[in-house]
Amino acid sequence: MVVGRRILITGGNIGIGFEAARQLLQRGHHVVITCRDAAKAQKAVDALSPVAKANGASVESALLDLSSFSSVRRGAAQLLSRHPKLDVLLCNAGVWSRDAGSTPLERTEDGQEVTLQVNHLGHFLLVHLMLPALLAAPAARVVVVSSELHRSATGAAASGAAASGGPPPLASPAWLTLLSAAGGGAAAATPSAPPRPTGFQMYCISKLYNLWFAYHLAALLPPTVKVNAVTPGWVPGTTLGRDMPWLARMAYQYLFPLLPGTTSVPEGGRRVVEVCVGEAEGEVTGAYFSRGARAESSPESHNRAAAEELWRLSEAAAGLQGPYVPTALPGAVTTGPATPPRAEGAAANAEGS
Repeated sequence: MVVGRRILITGGNIGIGFEAARQLLQRGHHVVITCRDAAKAQKAVDALSPVAKANGASVESALLDLSSFSSVRRGAAQLLSRHPKLDVLLCNAGVWSRDAGSTPLERTEDGQEVTLQVNHLGHFLLVHLMLPALLAAPAARVVVVSSELHRSATGAAASGAAASGGPPPLASPAWLTLLSAAGGGAAAATPSAPPRPTGFQMYCISKLYNLWFAYHLAALLPPTVKVNAVTPGWVPGTTLGRDMPWLARMAYQYLFPLLPGTTSVPEGGRRVVEVCVGEAEGEVTGAYFSRGARAESSPESHNRAAAEELWRLSEAAAGLQGPYVPTALPGAVTTGPATPPRAEGAAANAEGS
């Protein structure tokens, strides 16, 4: 008999998030989807409600915009009041900016580059704020949706930029600051400005950040909370490319799904669901799952110094007082930082879309 778990999914109203919610409801779990638009959230709940009813499950929504720290804080407070215990937090929502590197950078109300805030910082803050509910559960999981494109976060933003003393390589936590309003520098769209990442490159960077975040979080949390990353595969046909130029958007939506090597939405959703509730997947932490199995992520993703630096910069950007996680743990001493336990899979050469 399946005991229904309480599962929170960011961006659960469309794409892989919606498909994962549908499959989890079919298994009898209780799902909360977050969305930044009330009407879209209700439409998704209405579509999922028959599935929930048929399987003795439940589905509800919560308003939460990952591009706004204030929205994340409000949404997390409401979620904690409704769900003091949370079994799974699926960090699924993501965007792909169409920025070409030569136009004014798109930033959020918090002054952060939009891709890095939605794909990384918003989830970073949400997980921190939901820690009390995760720690209250007997066996909780944090699942971060990454991508095989994290492997493309290598080299420089433009050919020869690093060698000529330009901005840092793509696999650097420094972009979080450089692309913010406070960082300036590499974000300016002028002929004399240093090269900055394109929208594609920023997506790749954000997916590498997802892994640095997941691995470091896994090393900090107790064994009752497992933290793993997963890629659903290349799943064209979703709305991830909604900000692309119209021709590229149409190709991504309708042509790319016909190409060999792509993954269907149901299969992509299944891969994510298994990491959320699968028995074997619940035995490990600090791991990476690709193509439905545990896999090895890129060498850059195991750079501990970079992960620690990203963590520090993310705490500052999100307005968190570090060390936030150690002091949030039960029985923690607040006079100094706790020594994080060594997590399985978090070693420099441990196994890790």
